Amino acid sequence: MTAALPTAAQTLELMRRRCTARSHASAPIPPDALASVLEAVRWAPSAANRQPWELVVISDPQIKQGLKAAFLEDAERYGPRYRTVSARQADLLLAPIVIAVCANDDTKSSFVNADEIGSDAQEELLLLTMGAAVQNLLLMATACGLTSTWLARPARLPAVRDLLAVKPSLRIVALVALGCGEAAPRPHEHARHPIADKVHEDRFGAVDGG
Repeated sequence: MTAALPTAAQTLELMRRRCTARSHASAPIPPDALASVLEAVRWAPSAANRQPWELVVISDPQIKQGLKAAFLEDAERYGPRYRTVSARQADLLLAPIVIAVCANDDTKSSFVNADEIGSDAQEELLLLTMGAAVQNLLLMATACGLTSTWLARPARLPAVRDLLAVKPSLRIVALVALGCGEAAPRPHEHARHPIADKVHEDRFGAVDGG
């Protein structure tokens, strides 16, 4: 028997519940929940179906401590405000699971009409694909009762690449921290712009000369 699909209201409620966690409990993540999160990435849409994602699942405490140290060391190059924000975020890299979401740059050359669309369009398609993959991951984490945080800044650090032994053809586009056992705060309605303010009929604005 085919399982009943979630209703539109249930799907929207799941999206509303997804929010960025500022901390994660230390309880271990159930293996079936982690498996579901990883499987969700597999079903993300991708340009030309190239599925360019590669995932590094990090649970080793020493590696996570290395991620934190690399992040804090890099922050020393910047001003006090940057260092303060980094210090608040650094412990997120010690969450029970951290997933490095990587993009395979080699797939860009195999896009349909890759030569004709040029390198800028190839890059755009790759990043759009990876954004969809991360969103699938975050939504499934929410559905599994996990907390999640999408971290972009430490993903760009050469020291993080070296620590994870990421091969040259791959680019780390995000680190996603996952926790279990600590409910994320429900987002307040006022934190989101009304969609009516962002929707435009047929054209964005008036036609010049009209």
